[in-house]
Amino acid sequence: MTVPTYELLALIITALSGASALTFFIWHKLIKPARSFLGDQETIKDDLETIKSEVTTNRGKSLKDSVNALTVTCDRIEDTQKVLDQRSRASLHYQDEALFEVDLEGHLIWVNKKFRQEVDEPLANMEGYNWITTFIDEPERERFIKEFQSCIKTCRKVDIETTSVNGKPIRFVGYPYKVSEKSHRGFLIHLSFKGV
Repeated sequence: MTVPTYELLALIITALSGASALTFFIWHKLIKPARSFLGDQETIKDDLETIKSEVTTNRGKSLKDSVNALTVTCDRIEDTQKVLDQRSRASLHYQDEALFEVDLEGHLIWVNKKFRQEVDEPLANMEGYNWITTFIDEPERERFIKEFQSCIKTCRKVDIETTSVNGKPIRFVGYPYKVSEKSHRGFLIHLSFKGV
């Protein structure tokens, strides 16, 4: 059976157009999206490299390694600070002057050896603001507290002369532990029981 040439030609054209449609379909539905996806993958890969370079320190360590190293450094600084605080307190402990510390609100938090010798009162009785009632004569307390709170609030030197509970002159001279011009973390105060 012989197929006429025009039918064969129509069959070839139909096959070619089917192949062309199939190629077009494969191109638009498979190859083009795959190329776009691979291009996006390259963009993502470049972006990841950029992020990696941003979170890697100059020495090639990761950000996590840098944070861990910083944590170790901070721990060392904290330990050193604790040692310095203890050394300061130890040296103040044996001073020949009666010294005490108050926190940033004015509560008694520490006294030295000379203070304990001169003050005939258990430390537990002077906690918080009780140190004020231990030392200051009642008629003088309101004026003392007002001046003392002003020193705390304005972060300035304490220099207050008043009368003790036994009627003798008493003087408080102290300096704030300044952390800035307007803030502090308490005061170191010298207490003088002898004449002012």
